[in-house]
Order: sequence, then C-alpha cells, then structure tokens
Amino acid sequence: MKPLLFPLHAVDDLSDNVCARGDMDRGILEHRRFPDGESCVRLETAVDNRAVVFLCSLDRPDERTVPLLLAADAARQQGAHQVGLIAPYLAYMRQDRAFRPGEAVSAYSFAKILSRHFDWLVTLEPHLHRIARLGDVYSIPARAAVASGPIGDWIKAHVQNPFLVGPDSESAPWIERVANHVGAPCAVLEKRRFGDRDVQITGLLEGLTPDMTPVVIDDIVSSGGTMAEIIKLISQQAGAPAIYIAVHALAEKLPDKVVKSSGFAGLISCNSVAHPSNRIDISAPLVAEAHDLIAQTSARHRL
Repeated sequence: MKPLLFPLHAVDDLSDNVCARGDMDRGILEHRRFPDGESCVRLETAVDNRAVVFLCSLDRPDERTVPLLLAADAARQQGAHQVGLIAPYLAYMRQDRAFRPGEAVSAYSFAKILSRHFDWLVTLEPHLHRIARLGDVYSIPARAAVASGPIGDWIKAHVQNPFLVGPDSESAPWIERVANHVGAPCAVLEKRRFGDRDVQITGLLEGLTPDMTPVVIDDIVSSGGTMAEIIKLISQQAGAPAIYIAVHALAEKLPDKVVKSSGFAGLISCNSVAHPSNRIDISAPLVAEAHDLIAQTSARHRL
C-alpha cells in the first residue's frame, strides 16, 4: 500500500510534487480553530495500517507545531504503523547553545518534542553550526536533504556565465559543491555577526570579471540584513547586478536599500517556505530521503 501524505502548512506545488515523485496517496486533513484559539484537527482519510507522512514547513513554529503534533498523535491513535515528518524548513536550529545565562537551548528542546511524536524526520539544509548533524539532537532517524542539485540546475538553466558567492566561511563546502555542479567559479566572503540584525561582510571576489553574473547562495533570508551587506559589497566589485538565491526565504519584506539597489537583480528561493520568490522545486531530494526512511521503518515494523 502506498504511503499516505497529509500536507499541513506546505507550499501547494511542493505538496503536489512530493505526492507525484513519491508515489504517495494524498490524505485529507481538516484543521480549524475554536473561538478560544485552540486547534481542532481531524484526519478525514483512514490511516489504519498505513505509513503516514506529514508535510509541514515549520517557518512559523509557535503557531504550527501544536496542530502538527495533534495530527501526528491522531494518526498514531487511529492505527498508522509509522508516522514520519517532512519539514522542508526546520525551526529552532539556530539557538544551539545558551548565549547568555538562563537562555533555553531551543534546538535540543524542540528536537525532543518532535522525536516523541514521529518515527523519522526529513528536512532541507538545516542550520547546522555547533551541532554537527541532526542525529546529535534528534533521537529518531533524521536526514538533512541537500538543495545543491536543484539550485545548480536552476542556475544552469537561467543564468549565463555565473559567478557564485557564498556569504561566509561556513558556506564554503556547500558553495563549492554547487559550483562543481554548475561548472562555475566561486568565492566565499567573511561574515561577522554582532547581533540579530547587525552583521559585517568583507572579502574580495577574486576571479569575477565584468561579463559574469554574481549569484549569491544563502541558506536563510530572514531580516534581509546580511543580504543588504552582501549586495552592497558586490556592487562595489561587480559589473552586473547580483541574483540572490535563498534556500529558505522567511522575510516578508526585503529592506528598501536592497530592493532599490542597482546591484540587486532579484531574489530566487526554493519552495520550502511559501514566498513570492519561489522558483526552485526541492521535492526530489526530500522524496529520496523520505522513501529510504519509510522503507527502513516498514522493515522494522514487519519484524
């Protein structure tokens, strides 16, 4: 029997593509709120003895986590033999240590919550800094799918003579992987962070020539502060405006100094989070990891 996919707070075309690529049946889920703000979740599709997968991006985790957990528990109570989660954007990974006395280390706390409700987890390019891998905080099988393939394919199809730019040293291995996929030169900048919205970007774009199109590839655009500094620096060194690619576009509005800059050609993002800039479909890497975990969990269930 095919796995059963319940989209919950997911981009429409991503839901369609995951269903098609993953050869999954689509389940129907009702989510509404009572007058007091509490969630009511109902699975309209029978799940008994099915492998159930929830597709839910957690870019607004405080409002989305509770209905997701209620839905997962409902599936378990109604007889699903496994309950997995595809979370294209995984929240609470940045707070991976206490930066000031008394702070909650939310990366670990959130991982414990999800691990209690799901058999496995797949996400896309999570923020891994001091945490080396998802298995260090998640007690369930957890996979980090990569977006370098879809991003590289988009660049090859839409950008002539690209020059790839990484925002910081942490991005270096990732940028080099995309550059190899595209067959393009690249450079990596240096970033110093002084606060949530205060960053400094430095570096030289060695190898960039006037006929090249700068393409910045970043994991997350939230406030747009880092983007603004990178665009400013590139404008001083490049002969063409830069395309900015984000795996996860969280910013509802870009800073005016970015939008109005002659050095900014536009924002392109993956469809992990709903955003007007969505152009790159990342269903393929998500489905590949999910299928592997579904098979492994089904094998354990049979034993």
